[in-house]
Amino acid sequence: MATYRFDLNKDYSEKLENLAAEKHMNVQDFIRFKIFNETTIFTVDEAVKRIQNGEFENTEFTLPDVYGEDEWTIERGPAGVFGKNFYNHITNHPDLGIRFVPDRTFKRRAVYTYKKKEGDQIE
Repeated sequence: MATYRFDLNKDYSEKLENLAAEKHMNVQDFIRFKIFNETTIFTVDEAVKRIQNGEFENTEFTLPDVYGEDEWTIERGPAGVFGKNFYNHITNHPDLGIRFVPDRTFKRRAVYTYKKKEGDQIE
């Protein structure tokens, strides 16, 4: 695999990080998205949508459960980054109803629960 490096000054570095954060992506995925118009199902927004539209209310689940065996094709390293981004997002947005279950893991994966708020409408 080829590796490319480029340098950014502080202003551009912060701008890139902020743009990636607005899309709930890490910088590497954001660059792929912008340059190659590459999209993936492994985004925070997609995971939240699947959880809120799925059968996850009042049950414990992990991110691979959200995608199912057939779709969970993400490799271990990128899966960890995705998991960390997801955790950070739901922690910063408790209004989503998705909660991390502390001191509970399944196969080294974080465990979550979801409780829909009354009046929530999923789009």
